[in-house]
Amino acid sequence: MPPIFAIRLALILLLGALSFTPSTASAETGFNRQGWLEDYRLLKLELEKRYSHLAWMASPGSGADLPRLDRQAQAALTRARNDAEAKQAILDFQSGFRDGHFSLLNTAIETPASGAEPPARDLSHDNALDGCASLGYASRGAVSFSLPFESLPGVTLTADGLARPMRSGAADLGSGGTLALLRIPSFNPNNYPQLCQQAWNAMLARDGRVDTDKLFTDTMRAWYRETALRLRELRAAGARALIVDIGGNSGGNDSGDAMSRLLGNGPVRSAPLWLARSPQGEAYLREWIESLSAGLPPEATAADKAALQPFLDAFRAQASKLRQTPPVDMSWVWRERRAFDPGAARSRLVQIGYASGALDRLEPGRYSKIVSEALFWPALAFGSQGAWQGPVYLLTDGQTYSAAEMFAAVSRDNRLAKTVGQRTGGDGCGFMGKAQPLTLPHSGLRFRIPDCVRLRADGSDEVAGIAPDLPVSAAPGESKRALARKTLMAIAADLASHLE
Repeated sequence: MPPIFAIRLALILLLGALSFTPSTASAETGFNRQGWLEDYRLLKLELEKRYSHLAWMASPGSGADLPRLDRQAQAALTRARNDAEAKQAILDFQSGFRDGHFSLLNTAIETPASGAEPPARDLSHDNALDGCASLGYASRGAVSFSLPFESLPGVTLTADGLARPMRSGAADLGSGGTLALLRIPSFNPNNYPQLCQQAWNAMLARDGRVDTDKLFTDTMRAWYRETALRLRELRAAGARALIVDIGGNSGGNDSGDAMSRLLGNGPVRSAPLWLARSPQGEAYLREWIESLSAGLPPEATAADKAALQPFLDAFRAQASKLRQTPPVDMSWVWRERRAFDPGAARSRLVQIGYASGALDRLEPGRYSKIVSEALFWPALAFGSQGAWQGPVYLLTDGQTYSAAEMFAAVSRDNRLAKTVGQRTGGDGCGFMGKAQPLTLPHSGLRFRIPDCVRLRADGSDEVAGIAPDLPVSAAPGESKRALARKTLMAIAADLASHLE
């Protein structure tokens, strides 16, 4: 080979080798590997400090393997050649938790808009339609059933979900009897504008003015009453069993717990509520104390305040204990897996009442209305309990989340209903306090970090999702209509098995 060609070949090989040297690639592209590694270190540290489901995720029962996730993330960051690959390494780590509440937020920075802010709307001049719309009440959940029952022969609708909130109907199965159908698209009362308008008009007629702070509570009461009315109508029409469709239901608020009390007459106990031992958990406890001590309405009596005092004393003692508890080192989760024990110090959790408030159950008449609603949030549904008597099936799928999972878990654990369909999405409890997103300084990635845990009757974390009692899924190439029919047949077969 002539010398000139040998020199050229050597230069080409040298340049090729340099182009694959990580330090050179970083210098040429501006990629800062150390910045990404620091972001990852901070993310893990914040999870150790305040992620409520961390001890569960570190247990064999969760299905996650945090030591492996950590090793994979560190290896991916070490291999990364640019920002896109480093970002994907962190997102793969986050998605490995399979917790919808631990999620990536929009990283766009909101800048103040130029110009003056429009004046506040004067709601005192609004009618119910305009007023509720201006407050954000709007139908956002899917009105139709999550499976197209409406398209099947023998299915008739009793409400379309437009004139009256929530679609309902009946499925005639011939010798199998009639199954009632009720679609709950959301557990957020803000998504039921019809009920807001009812509550608005009732408040205006009663008080001569609309108190927007109380409007939400009155709308919730109206929702429980409407749901109870619908259930009683379906039962009176001769349905032998009920399907409550919560497929594709993204959740809402704690109404998922109260709604379970509309099913059957048996005692219902709410899930224990645990919070992370963190500033967010302490802030929630302080809010509870302030609400119980100063949040009673003016008509509260001395007897009402005396009834709340033992609960106030208990919460204050718990708050004092929290402040005195030394920090817990949770770094073990990246090295090993341990059995889930929420009460163990290594889990960094503390029980703060129940998903229903300060009590897991409350018999009507035990306290005054004021005290009952302060201590026990499902008290808003008193008067609507036991609206349905008979077998109940909850239709769930992989898009059933959060408060809808709460409804499924409480109903299932109290033997009020069976679940049919597919495992729920696995969000579990998300946020009891005000969410404090984490922003990673180098990348600007922003994450929500949940602060609460609801426990199932078997001691597991609700974030694992609720498995169906009657699994029903589509075969390859099977239509949704076929799946809807298969679901009805699975319920009919289950009902028949109990009559044999």
